[in-house]
Amino acid sequence: MKKYTLSVIGCGNMAQAILRALYGEKAQADLRKRDIGLEITVSDPDSRKLDMLPFPARKTIDNSEAVNNADYVLLSVKPQIAPEALKELQLRNKTILSIMAGVTVQTLCKWTGSEKIVRIMPNLNARVCLSYNAYTCTGLSAEQEEFVRILLRSFGVAARISENRFDAITGLTGSAPAFVFMFIQALIDEGIAQGFDTATAREMALSVIMGSTETARISAANLGELIESVCSKGGTTIEGVKHLHATEFEENIRTAVKKSIERAKELGKA
Repeated sequence: MKKYTLSVIGCGNMAQAILRALYGEKAQADLRKRDIGLEITVSDPDSRKLDMLPFPARKTIDNSEAVNNADYVLLSVKPQIAPEALKELQLRNKTILSIMAGVTVQTLCKWTGSEKIVRIMPNLNARVCLSYNAYTCTGLSAEQEEFVRILLRSFGVAARISENRFDAITGLTGSAPAFVFMFIQALIDEGIAQGFDTATAREMALSVIMGSTETARISAANLGELIESVCSKGGTTIEGVKHLHATEFEENIRTAVKKSIERAKELGKA
């Protein structure tokens, strides 16, 4: 059996989602199938976060202790505090995985002293193992990269892309779930305004989103054709679509993505 040790530095929402996936049935079955043993240590200065983790990971508030025997180190801290958090850690011989937005491979090499770097952009849908996980890497062997892909596939898909696309990926997949949640909330709010109780309004909104996503996924028609298929001439839907066009709905979504991309670029320059 191949044995790997992974230390997770920082225990925020994304780290917790990833941990939940790694201890989930899918990931554990995948690791067993490949005869891989994975030992995980989680570090965070807030012991309350660690106490709340329902996983059999080793837990510590000492980052140095966490990384001592690690093969792989997942950095899940805010980019603004990363230089201070990492400066005392012995990371030179570790394989570094980072989910910090805007932090380049070059910067990660500088901060950690390691030449084995994986930069990752997941999203919150890791909570349900449906994250789009873009990654780029340098210095890894084929075996090491395959192990990274196993980890990423445990909570979604693993897609290797060039680093010059990472700011765009940050806006398009990293930030976009928030925009989708806002759309869902708007449907729920209007359902309540129309007299439905909250549970029913929520069920209706989620059903529409899930059904529409699956229809788009399997349909041979493009999205414009699908929109037209819902819009009967002189019917109800076309009135709503006209309003969305008039208020530049599509352009507002694109602008929101662009704003997130711009911020990712700013973080990369910090």
